[in-house]
Formats: sequence, C-alpha cells, structure tokens
Amino acid sequence: MKNKTVIIVVAVVLGILAVSIGAGFLITKNLKNVAIKEQEEIIQRASDNTDNKKIELDDIVDIGDSAPDFILKDLEGNSVSIKDFKGEKAVFLNFWASWCPPCREEMPDLDKLYQEYKDDDFIVLAVNVGESEKTVKEFIVENDYSFPVLLDITQATGIAYNTFSIPTSVLVDKEGIIRAYRPGLMSYEQMVELLDNLK
Repeated sequence: MKNKTVIIVVAVVLGILAVSIGAGFLITKNLKNVAIKEQEEIIQRASDNTDNKKIELDDIVDIGDSAPDFILKDLEGNSVSIKDFKGEKAVFLNFWASWCPPCREEMPDLDKLYQEYKDDDFIVLAVNVGESEKTVKEFIVENDYSFPVLLDITQATGIAYNTFSIPTSVLVDKEGIIRAYRPGLMSYEQMVELLDNLK
C-alpha cells in the first residue's frame, strides 16, 4: 500500500512538471512570435514614413564618431536633443521596447544606474523604439521607473545609432563623441564598467 502511494505521488509530481514545462515552452514560443511580429510592424511603419529623410549607410555611426543629433519627444511632450547635453553631461542611450524580454530584464539595472549617477555629469536616456506613447507610459508607470524616456516612433534615431537589435546601449561623452556601443542585455556592473572606462 505504501509503495502504491509513493508511485501515485511520483506520478502526480511528474505530471505537474510535464505540464509546467509544456506551458513554459508555449509561452516562450508565443512571446517570440509576438516579438517578431512587432518588429516587422515597426520596420513597416518606419519604411512607410515619408516625413523623414532616407537614412543612407554613410549616416550610420561608429565608435569615435560624433553622435548623430536627434530631436525626440519625452513622455511629457518636451523636445529633447543630444546637443542639449553637449559640454555638460555624458549620455547613456538605451534603445528598448516593452515587448522585448531582454530589455525588460535590464530595466531595473538601468533605473538603478540612473538613480546612482544622476547627480554626476551623466544622464540616462531610455529611447523607446517604435511603440505608441500610451503603451510606453503605461509600461513606465506600471514599473515605477524614473529615468527619462524618449519616443523614437519612426525608428530613425535607432537606425542612425546602429540599433538593429534591442536592447542596445550607446555611451556618448560630454563632447558628443560615441565612446561605447553595446548590443544586448547588460547587467548593472557592466553598465558601471562602461562609465568607469569613460572616466
């Protein structure tokens, strides 16, 4: 009787594990499909946009180049330019989207970086790529993030900064020169290391 009970318990546990693994796989697969669809829609919206000049390959920057200027709206409707900070602050640009799992994962570290260094000659600008103001505001408020957020609805700024995948972080020094380019998820320690190299 005791052996039968053990077998039943083991069978139930294995069944629960199988269901959990299957559900996790389906959720991950669905999230990936959503991300791919979102990216395709963003690219289509950017290519349909006739108000922006065509971005030529010569416009794409590299480390050591001057940071391309941009004018983007923040969540309060103010216009922000990279030139606003020249001579005053180094700028940590982080290109992201709310549907991107690695972006979401690094957001708490990005917020910590902003909180720790905002009183220095340094600012974080989180540049959202391709999403609506409503979507971005809801995400930021829901997660109680405090760093400044800019809206790159057409993706023109992201393309100019080589952000062909997200997240991507770009560090611009006080003189407006690109000093670091890092695609992919970053930890708080890696972010601080970039800043230390700048100093």
